[in-house]
Amino acid sequence: MMKSAAVAVTIAVLCNSSWAADGKSTLSLNLENDLFGSGNDRHYTHGGEVSFVSDTYQPAWLMRTASLLPFYESRADTRVAWTLGQKMFTPSDLTATEVIEDDRPYAGWLYTGVGLITDNRVGLRHMDRLELQIGIVGPDSGAESMQTRVHRITNSQRPRGWDNQLDDEFTIDLIYQRQWTLPIIDNHIDVVPMAGFDLGTAMRYVNTGFTLRVGSGTNSDYGPPLIRPSAPGAGYFQPGQAFYWYLFAGVNGRYVDHDLFLEGNSDGKSHGVEIEHWVGDVQVGAVMGAGNWRLTLTNIFRTREFIGQEEPHEFGAISLSYRF
Repeated sequence: MMKSAAVAVTIAVLCNSSWAADGKSTLSLNLENDLFGSGNDRHYTHGGEVSFVSDTYQPAWLMRTASLLPFYESRADTRVAWTLGQKMFTPSDLTATEVIEDDRPYAGWLYTGVGLITDNRVGLRHMDRLELQIGIVGPDSGAESMQTRVHRITNSQRPRGWDNQLDDEFTIDLIYQRQWTLPIIDNHIDVVPMAGFDLGTAMRYVNTGFTLRVGSGTNSDYGPPLIRPSAPGAGYFQPGQAFYWYLFAGVNGRYVDHDLFLEGNSDGKSHGVEIEHWVGDVQVGAVMGAGNWRLTLTNIFRTREFIGQEEPHEFGAISLSYRF
């Protein structure tokens, strides 16, 4: 009897630890564009990001470093994350060559980040992500040439106001996010609350929200891999079945203390507008995963971000991820 009990315990431990021994990394390509949503070229008009999240096998020095963090738990899976991205912001009227005083400035941002993710599946499952992000705003971000080239290829309206874009300025941001999963029907229906902050020179905000997911295979991830300040998932997935899918709807609210892309360069010499401090997102979409692949489609509705913005903003997001 005792031998049988020991075998049963061993099997249970191995089943639980199968999540911890994940030898695959995740590579994702994320694209966000207002043409996917409202069909208009304005405000936050494009974002592209490549992200890499490692497997759970980490060197001893990294684990010692991670143990110094206040949210670290030794029983949690630990992963390293890396991102490289570019974002573009424009006013509503792309034909104007002069500064539009009551509209947001042209701005481009090129950034990269490195972070640490811990995923604790014991008890109430939760994920913590801490990331250091550095970047450059201004002509050196390459946003002007990228947008001009794409508009030429697609025969779209040429943006004529990039001479008024923000000047070159380096940015550094420290970003933290925690997510929980609250299962209603295990692996089929759950709620994913989240809370976090961004403390930096590009943006400063605190945010919170939740996502409701309905489908099959919700235990595979923490939600869609969106680009901040949207509420992103963890950036990796770990499917427990050959095919999974779910629909989701969520809200993300934040109090914004600073937004460089709206307020202008910190030296005060560029055009800027007065920000709305309370900003909210509603995001709806679908996630589909098969084998080592995952596809995510999302539509985001964002409230006004600055004083004088005529109407809320809408854009879409597409993400393709691969485990290897």
